[in-house]
Formats: sequence, C-alpha cells, structure tokens
Amino acid sequence: MSAARNLTPEQQAEKKSQPLYWWLLVVIFFEYARPASYFPPLGILPLNSMLPLLLLVVSMFAPGLRSWDSIFADRFTKWPIILVGVVLVSMFWATVMTYSYVVFERILGYLFLCIMLMRIVTTRERIYGVFITLIVAHLFLLLMNPAVVLNPTIRHYIIGATFLGDGNDFSLSLCIVLGLALAVAFSRKTKLARLLCWALVGIIVLSIVGTQSRGATLGMAAVFGYLWWLSPRKAAGVAAIMVAAVGVLLYAPDVYFERLSTLSAPTEDGSAEGRLQAWTAGARMAADNVLGVGAGNFPNNFPKYRSANAPIRWMTAHSMYFLILGELGVLGLLLLLKLVFGNLRANIRLRSRLQKLQPDERVLPSDLALLNTFNAAILGFAVAGAFLSVTYYPHIFVLGGLGVALRRIIAEEVGLAPEVARKKSVRRGPRKIGPQLPVT
Repeated sequence: MSAARNLTPEQQAEKKSQPLYWWLLVVIFFEYARPASYFPPLGILPLNSMLPLLLLVVSMFAPGLRSWDSIFADRFTKWPIILVGVVLVSMFWATVMTYSYVVFERILGYLFLCIMLMRIVTTRERIYGVFITLIVAHLFLLLMNPAVVLNPTIRHYIIGATFLGDGNDFSLSLCIVLGLALAVAFSRKTKLARLLCWALVGIIVLSIVGTQSRGATLGMAAVFGYLWWLSPRKAAGVAAIMVAAVGVLLYAPDVYFERLSTLSAPTEDGSAEGRLQAWTAGARMAADNVLGVGAGNFPNNFPKYRSANAPIRWMTAHSMYFLILGELGVLGLLLLLKLVFGNLRANIRLRSRLQKLQPDERVLPSDLALLNTFNAAILGFAVAGAFLSVTYYPHIFVLGGLGVALRRIIAEEVGLAPEVARKKSVRRGPRKIGPQLPVT
C-alpha cells in the first residue's frame, strides 16, 4: 500500500493502463501469427477483428496513455493517415472501385493498430515488449512450419498464415524482426538472456536463408551492414559477420547460392525477368495516369501496360515501390518514400540531437543502440520490399507507430522538448534533465 501511495499520478495512471498494453500484445500476436489457423476453437469468434476494434475504442478514452498532442507533435504521425486517405480517394479514378475499397478496408485496420501503438506504448519496457511479441509470433509460425528451417532445399509456404503465407513475404518480415531481435539482444543485462537472444538471431538468419529469398537476403545484408557501418568496433563486427557467413555456408543448400547468382544476371532467370517486366508496367501506368490506376488495380491493368514479351496474364508488381507508383502515381511513390525513409530520418535526427548533448546530459548508449537497431529493421524492410508487393501490409504502419512511440519515449526521458527533438534548429543551451545518467 505504501509503495502505491508513493507513485505519482502519472505513474498510477500508467499502471492502470497496463491491461491495455497486454491487450495490445495479444492483438499483435493474433495479427501476425494467426493462431486460429492451428487451433480452430480460437476461430469460433472473429477475434482478429474484435480484439483490435474493442481495444481502439477503449484506448481512445483510457487514462495513463500518451496524449494526442504528444502523438501529433511528431511530424511523422500524419503520413500513415494521409496514405489511408489517398487510397480511399483513389476509388474515384480506379479502374475497378471494389479493388480499391478492399485495400482501403484492410489498411484502415492497420492504421488503427498504428494509432494504438503510438498511444499505448509509453515506456521503454513496452517498446521491448512489442519487439518480443513480434519475435515470438514469427517463431510460432516457424514452430508450426519447421520445414522452413529443417529442409532448406525446398521453398515452403507458411501454412495458416495470411499476408505471411508466401515464403518471400515471411522472409521480408523476418528482416524486420532481425533488427528488433538485435535491439533486444543488445539491451539484455545477464549473460543467459544475451545468449538466448543471440541464439534467436541465429534462428532468424537461418530461416531467411531457408526461404531462399534473394530480396530478403539483401535485406538481411542491409541490417548487418548498417549496424556495422555505425559500430565503433568494426574489426569485431567483421569477425562476427565472418562467423555468421561460415554458418550460412555450412547450412545453405546449393539451390540458395544458385538463386543468389541470378542477381547479377536477372534476364537469365524467369522470376527475376518477370519482376523487371512488372516494374516496367508499373512505370507505364504512372506515365499514362498521373494519379495511377487506383489502389489494388495493378494486376488487372498489367495486361494493358505489359511489354511485348511479357505474359498476358495478370501479374502483381513484385515491388512495393513500383506497386504504389502504378496504383497511386508519382505522388503515391513519394508518400511511400516519406513513410519509410521519413521514419528513418526522424530517428537519425533524434540520434544526432542526443549525441550533441553536453557530457553531463549524456544519454545511455542503449538509447543510441535502440535507435540504430530500429533503423536497421526499417532498412531491412526498405531493401527487401523493393522485390515484393508489400505496400499495403501492416509493416509500414507497425514501424510507423513504433517509431513515433520510440522517439517520444527517448526524447521525454532525457528532457528534450518535442519541438527540439524533431527540428533541425541549433541547440539553444544546456537543459537540466535530473540525475546524471551513467555512461558505459
């Protein structure tokens, strides 16, 4: 009782919001893992729809959550909302309006998830809790589909999954999870916890290799390459990468390296050549339609804009960039770039601002590591997404919501005003942030 009385009003309100946080983790797990596919009784009720909608309503008015003013103080917040609005408006010029509406309905739910992440994830512990939940969801799918890792000579589908059902889509999501797993690994304090986390990182790497996805392999390389580039201990980083490379060489089948070899000669591989044909069609759609052909309308417009040697059948864009270019035009592409790289840029700005603090205001190195590993996850998605039609998947919205929450948490903990944390303006002077934080 005495401990409860010592809590500040803000801490008491946050404690009351803890059930909403656990509720959010359940929503995330259900969205990614789809456990009802493996345990049918869970499918009696539409939990994948009911749980997030009820949580959204409750979180709109619950105390102890991040204020709306704080959420919208981050410039990035408006861009996911704008994307959903553009998709909605595209119905008016879409070739088939129904297709655009289906996309709008889907990403509206993802926008709700994005907002709940911004509002409910108010502490560093909750950030890591979301990271761990995403990791567990993917490990659950691997547990239900062990052949992905145990039999890498054959490309497998993820049975029971929805947007992660294709091996390529699953491996792209693993590139994001790889960055998040590294964030968790760097934050653990005990040797046993760190060892477990690094074992999970190894499983994720082998799973990406097991899918034989070339795009995800490049995404994985982007994750490790970015962190190596930022690391002050580059020699140790090279040694770790070499150890990982040896493990991959021992594990990966010949067909994996055969697929990678086609990256240098895409016209010699049917799948890679098909991507080039789809990208050409996407560019032609944008050139012929300033606003694109409408969300969800790339496949049915492909026969019209295909190259002479391309198949007549419907084909998707095989790239989130060319998909949105063809469906929402150049403005849509710029919007996507803002959503992906604007999130990354905002994190870099905050990191730069933290590094310029006076010595007596120096933040924990873990703050910088958290920003760096989260940016690595975004880059893994950005690179792998160049080869898959994942524009309307939840990834952009989940990364966006987590990005806003992460920046607010770090900026507020070190005493940075919202405006200072997100602007380019010159620092006006030292700020008092309370007790000195230790530097390790």
